[in-house]
Order: sequence, then C-alpha cells, then structure tokens
Amino acid sequence: ASSTRPQPTPPGLPPLDLLSPDEPGSHDDADARFKAQIIEDTLEAFGIPAKVVEWHRGPVVTQFGVEPGYVERPDREGKLRRYKVRVSKILSLTNDLALALAAAQVRIEAPVPGKGVVGLEIPNDESTVVSLRSVIESEPFRAVAASPLALALGRDVSGAAVVSDLAKLPHLLIAGATGSGKSVCINALIACLLCRCTPEDLRLVMIDPKRVELSSFNGIPHLLAPVVVEVDRVV
Repeated sequence: ASSTRPQPTPPGLPPLDLLSPDEPGSHDDADARFKAQIIEDTLEAFGIPAKVVEWHRGPVVTQFGVEPGYVERPDREGKLRRYKVRVSKILSLTNDLALALAAAQVRIEAPVPGKGVVGLEIPNDESTVVSLRSVIESEPFRAVAASPLALALGRDVSGAAVVSDLAKLPHLLIAGATGSGKSVCINALIACLLCRCTPEDLRLVMIDPKRVELSSFNGIPHLLAPVVVEVDRVV
C-alpha cells in the first residue's frame, strides 16, 4: 500500500496537485472480444488459421496478440504434414484487416518482442487522454526519480508508463509530422523538469523563432533570459 501512496513534494517545488489527474476511461472487454472475433474470421476467410490469445488496451490503440496456427499440405513424398503459418501471410493482409475492422490503419508488429505472437495494433473508437501527473505518480517513474532530470514521456500501446532520464540523453531530437504531438511532448518535458528542479538547480535558455511554442514560459524563474524569438540574437 505504501508504494502507491503519493510522495510528499520537496520544499520549494510546485505540488503535483497543480496537474490534472487522469480522466476515468471505460474499458469495454466486449468490444475487444468482438474485434478479436473479426480478426480470427478475416484471417480464416483467407485460409490462415490463427487465434487471438491476448489483448492490451492502451490510450490510443489496442494491441491484439495473434498466435498463428498450422496448415496441412503434402510434402514432396505426398504425405500430409503440418506447417506453421508464415508471418508474411498475415502481414500481407494488413489492408484487408483494416477494412474488416473499419479502422483507418492497422499496424502489425511481427513478432512482438519476447512473445510468440504477432501484434495487431488497432485504433480505439475513443482515445483516452494521458495526464502528465499519472505518469509522474507511476511506479516506473519512481524507479528513475532519484535523478532530478527524470522525464515522464507518456504511455505505450499497452498503457504502461514510459519514462527516461535526460542525463542519459545528452542529445535529444523530437521529430514528427504536423499534429503528431511534438509541442505537447516538449511542454510535458519542461513541466516535468519544473516540477522537480528549483531555479537554483536548473537554468534554461529557450529559443523559439516561431513565437508560438515556448513564449508561454516567459516569466518562470528558471529562465536565464526571456525566451529568444529573434534569430539574430540566438548566437
């Protein structure tokens, strides 16, 4: 019980109560079972016996673990032998699975690391908002919390918290397509640092020529200077 109790905030640091908690989400196993049946029926229709043996619901997608079955075909001597279904057969049906599930996109991970199953990642009907506070209060974050530069990155496809230590990432590039969440990620990382480091321990220089991403941090005591927005002042 003590491991899940909120940790006291060190003096001089903002309390985590300033951050919003996770919103309660609805985990409908009936929907997951329905989609698992569609996956099995679709593969069977293409002559691929397989069984969904597990699923893990994440905030945006649900990962279904599909165990390939066996097919019988004659060998060179004409005897029937059982052969494991090739993973490539399942990979070739990505678009057909997306059509059957009425999903915009289906991602296949073959195989899932450490498991003997093929992972099918299917978007949830409703995405769940992941709060920064819930990741900071998670058990994986406590494992790296000894570092003042511990970062809460989010949650993976199975809903487990993903954390890291900035001290182990001296060069960090955040990239992605428009609307993929780069700014949200940067804001979350900065907020994480502000919640764990006082201005005496952490000083920041922020450069934002676009004038839209970092200007909201003007006024925090951790800044060495106001957010730099003029390109000729950067150097």
